[in-house]
Amino acid sequence: MNDEKIKQEIANAWNQESNFYDSHVSHGMKSDEEKKLWMEAFSTRVKNDTQLQVLDVGCGTGAMGLIFAEMGHTVEGIDLSEGMMDVGRKKAADMHLAMNFSSGDAEHPPFDDGKFDVVVNRHLLWTLPNPDKAISSWFRVLKPNGTLLVIDGVWDDGSRLNTVKKKISHKIASLVEAHPHGGKSRYSEEVSSYLPNKGGTSEEKAKEYFENAGFTNITVVNLDAITDEQRKYFSWYMKIAPKSTYYLISGKKPEST
Repeated sequence: MNDEKIKQEIANAWNQESNFYDSHVSHGMKSDEEKKLWMEAFSTRVKNDTQLQVLDVGCGTGAMGLIFAEMGHTVEGIDLSEGMMDVGRKKAADMHLAMNFSSGDAEHPPFDDGKFDVVVNRHLLWTLPNPDKAISSWFRVLKPNGTLLVIDGVWDDGSRLNTVKKKISHKIASLVEAHPHGGKSRYSEEVSSYLPNKGGTSEEKAKEYFENAGFTNITVVNLDAITDEQRKYFSWYMKIAPKSTYYLISGKKPEST
């Protein structure tokens, strides 16, 4: 299966999910407190006293990019899914925030070298066929001393107990929700076989990607405060599923490369 066909199936899957994606907790922002926690997490890793050029790569409906826009930065978002971006464009208009959404492949962002101060993405590494190449591309489009911020986690650790808990939670969701999330894979088995991180990305693997791409000053922090805030909005059957590992990893592009 060639790269173009893989990416087309991925785009189609997210187009189908776009109209209800933000309804799921951990996707759309459910509280002002959650937004505040994200802003605090980002402010400790990037300067917030000057306007930055930010790329939200694999932006979807713009959850992370719109936070940066609200913080006063200039934000460009790219994604394969026009459906997801259409939702993001409406959100930006409703919130009176300037964020530009355009079609683009996260593994090959269509920008010149050294354009951005910050590259950010959330829940993206698992759905990339070539995450190592993607991170090298993000390194390329960053300015010297620019920052890469990746929010990720491990959704399926493969343990028997956690697998059973997830199946129970997803089964109940499939019975009571019009658009349950996470129960059935949104990709075909063939496409899934090309995704090296389809169960999530460990901190150790993410660090390896960063180091291989040339990033320095790599730090990882857990996002327990954010997941605890999100869980306040979980239905009772969602709480059956185990709490996933969730983290923010950041790295700097050296001044000279």
